[in-house]
Amino acid sequence: MKVSWKKVLGPALLAVVAFGVASATLQAGPATRGHFVLPYDAEWGTVSLPAGDYTFAIDHLTSSGAILLYRGTQAVGIVRSQVLDSDASQSKSGELLCVRHDGKVSVRALELPEVGTFYFALPRGMSTLVAKQPELIEAVTVQVSGE
Repeated sequence: MKVSWKKVLGPALLAVVAFGVASATLQAGPATRGHFVLPYDAEWGTVSLPAGDYTFAIDHLTSSGAILLYRGTQAVGIVRSQVLDSDASQSKSGELLCVRHDGKVSVRALELPEVGTFYFALPRGMSTLVAKQPELIEAVTVQVSGE
């Protein structure tokens, strides 16, 4: 059986190009990195964060991009946003917006300069916002560095 070199070369060339694109994407690293100091225990999606220093990396600046959370060199969790609002007010500094409820604190949004605001789901059982707590919404400063 005679095989045309074009039938072999075409798929081989396609495989080489696909491999090159995939390896370049893997080496590119995260689109955005940041650092914040959490002054209180908080819940961010399904991840419980004790007070302390954290860093994060966002792999893709889309609403489906994963936000990887680290405490020192230890990975502590991955969260995904519900929505990325790239039209949201563009502050000059990043902020993590936290909501106090039922004696707990939950991360509601992550505002990043020149990117927009990532919004996260609040816990299903959130029933009351307790006025006894010092503030219902608090902002934690986030230092951001783009790659």
